[in-house]
Formats: sequence, C-alpha cells, structure tokens
Amino acid sequence: MLANIHISLIRFVIGVHVFWYFAESSNIEIGKFRTYKNLKINSSFSFTEVHSDRSHMECSRRLLSKDNICVASYDIVTGACLLYTSGCSPSFEVSSSGTWLIRRDLSGYIYDNEDCSYYKNINAPSGVFKIQPEGVSTGMMVYCDMNTGSGGWIVIQNRYDGSVNFYETWNQYKNGFGSLSGEFWLGNDNLNTLTYSNKYMLRVDLTDNSGNQRYAEYYIFRVSDEADSYRLIIGEYYGNAGDGMSYNNNQIFHTKDQDSTVGYNGRVCSLDRYGGFWFDRCTWANPNGHWLPGIEAWDSNHWYQWLKTEGLAKISMKIRRK
Repeated sequence: MLANIHISLIRFVIGVHVFWYFAESSNIEIGKFRTYKNLKINSSFSFTEVHSDRSHMECSRRLLSKDNICVASYDIVTGACLLYTSGCSPSFEVSSSGTWLIRRDLSGYIYDNEDCSYYKNINAPSGVFKIQPEGVSTGMMVYCDMNTGSGGWIVIQNRYDGSVNFYETWNQYKNGFGSLSGEFWLGNDNLNTLTYSNKYMLRVDLTDNSGNQRYAEYYIFRVSDEADSYRLIIGEYYGNAGDGMSYNNNQIFHTKDQDSTVGYNGRVCSLDRYGGFWFDRCTWANPNGHWLPGIEAWDSNHWYQWLKTEGLAKISMKIRRK
C-alpha cells in the first residue's frame, strides 16, 4: 500500500514538473520572443553559434539565455539552432525555407504580415498593403516605404502637394484622414495600436522648395491611448536635419478643437501653427502646419532646426520596429 502511494506521489511530482515546464515555455513564447514560420536569416549573414535542439521552443530558450544574441533560426528538419548577433534591425534579410525565425524582446505570436518588414522581405515595392498588427483582427491598411533607409517603413504622415487640409479636428486626427496613396495622417488610434506593445523608431524625411533633403530619426517612438491624449514618447535623435522634435517629447496631442496650450506669443498653439500635433508652447517641428513651400511663416509646415520657419515642399513621417 505504501509503495503504491509512493509511486503515485512520484508520478504527481513528475506531472507537476512537466506541467510547469510547458507552462513556463508557453509564457516565454508569449512574453519574450516571436516566431515567424518558414523564414530564416539569409545565408549572407554569418551565424555566431550553432546548436542541436529538439524544438524551436528549446532554441528560443537558448536565445533568451544570451544577452548579446538578437535572432535565432531553427531548422525543423535538421534540428540546427543558429544564433545571430546580426538581425537586430527590422531590415535584416530573410529567405523562406521551412524553418522558424525567432526574434527576442517582442511579445506574442506574430503574423507573417504584422508590419511592412514582411513585404520588404519578399521584395515587394513601395505601396499600400494590409498588415495584421497584434489585436487587430480585421487588419490595417498602410502605405509601406521600401526605399528609404533600407525600407520596411510604415508611413504615418505624408505631405507633398498641399491637396489635403491638415487643419483638422480631434476626431479626424484620431481616426486618420486623407488617402494612403496621396497625402494623409494614419490616425492616432492606429499609432497607439502599432506602438503600444512593440518597440518602434521614427524617421522624418524633409525636402525644401529647392529639392534639398534632410532627415531626422528618433530611436524610440510611442503614442499612448486617447485616455492619455495620445501622449508622445520619443528617444535619442540622429540625422542631419537637427533635433526639431525636442519640444514634443512627453507632450499630449492637440488640435484646433481640443487644445490646452498657449505659445510664447500668447496664442493657442494649434491655431497659431495651423494644424494638430504634440505641442508645448509650441514646437520647433510643425509637419502638419499650413502647406506653404518656400514661405517663411510660423504656421507653415516647417522644421526650425533646418530652415527656421520656411515652409517645406515635402514631409513624410514613418515608423518601423527596432
């Protein structure tokens, strides 16, 4: 009798350990990395380590134990787990082969087409595509820029001919307006959805009235939800246009019908700058201002750190995962 109880107890303990092993593995998969089916790092990249593992889960656990490794590729046929220090950028090159591509520091399972990097990896041209962000069952239509800065960008704002009025209301900026094939604002709800659970960076491309070009990149870009008035968080600046958005970090969004800001000249910022943006008494960057290429005015669509208040001919804001 005692022997049977002892055996049952051993079985129970083993069962608990097996349960927690798979529960822990599941939590790791959901909380620490993403897997792309049938994709692997291109052979042009050199792997750092190679191991023989029983599953992509085991390969993933190995990836998570390495602080300096960004990506792993697990071959479901040979069981080879390849670890790479390359591939941290969304612009890394992949190919299809029946393997699992595993990326760390992202949460949840990823659809193949979760963002524009998927379409870049299959060599699609720039254009309008449907992406499948986490939590959006119906998907989201976006314009993907495959040419700028190694490609894979989701364009969130585009201006080049003045055909769309950006002096709009809170609800218009909330939902987005314009045409994805022309001038548009993607919508603050969409910005929150995209950046809430993933690490995104921002790039702003600028062209003046003579065709000269500059750009600014920010290595963090996050937009909170409407309850927090779509507060903006941006990180370290890099580029050649100047840090025009230094005023905008940690600021809430303002529009002509919902604005609590007052500029140094005593005027409400969204009225003074003729557009919606993340104002703070008010801003050096005014990409959504009045489209006045070549004209100096505070309400123009200017980037002060480059050309002061001179209106620009083209402005495009875009984001991609880090």
